[in-house]
Amino acid sequence: MKKGLAIIILALVLLFLYGRYIEVNHFKTHEYIIENENIPTSFEDLKLVQFSDLLYEPKTSEKILKKVTNKINDLEADIIIFSGDLFKKNVKYTEEDYTKIKKYFEEMQASLYKLAVIGDNDESNIQEYKDILYESGFNLLDNQNMLLFYKDETPINVIGITNLQADFNTLLTTDVTYNYALAISHQPDNFDELRRQNIDTVIAGHSLGGLANIPFYGGLIKKDGAQKYNNYYYKDGNSELYISNGLGYEEFNFRLFNTPSINIYRFSK
Repeated sequence: MKKGLAIIILALVLLFLYGRYIEVNHFKTHEYIIENENIPTSFEDLKLVQFSDLLYEPKTSEKILKKVTNKINDLEADIIIFSGDLFKKNVKYTEEDYTKIKKYFEEMQASLYKLAVIGDNDESNIQEYKDILYESGFNLLDNQNMLLFYKDETPINVIGITNLQADFNTLLTTDVTYNYALAISHQPDNFDELRRQNIDTVIAGHSLGGLANIPFYGGLIKKDGAQKYNNYYYKDGNSELYISNGLGYEEFNFRLFNTPSINIYRFSK
């Protein structure tokens, strides 16, 4: 009995140490094919790379940001998407921090576009956030849309969602005809409204995968804005939702069976 208890305690300690010091300091890639008949033929095989929820820590995050930048450039992305939460709440940043972040964001290379949306944590440093993005070549979509063209005259409509106060009639009505709409929403629980707007694909972050992924249960910690949707993928009718489990952490430096990640998507008809 005592031996069994000791084994259980040891296993729990090892799991804690693994989540606290090993898994949280690495990242991996998840690859998906976005298959939709509405995607223009010219966009076939286009590569999108999404990273999210850096939640920058002045003392520790530069190392992971450097690795992520190198990985993104190795992947030769056509479109880079940052889905928000560059910053953490209640952390004081310096000009040196902003300069370091901008350096890596600037170094990220995409053959076509670099896009971003605002995360809830970014609101407290919103001017610095905007400055970093604009000065490093990102297009910030703040409840805005952008028609993306590639090879021919048929675009796709990309919509950046800050909150659901967006005027969807304006975002979805354009002078140029399009068939496929992609939304970038920091919070995945916006999916219910976005699918009602007949948006084909939603890409989100925010959930951090629940920090600890428990078999047969999923993410352990469900944040506001990711209460309903916090795993990798959901489909409802003709709309799909893909969620990045992000790169950082909120209050406590810990991940278990939920390695930080970036997502790679390829378009297919």
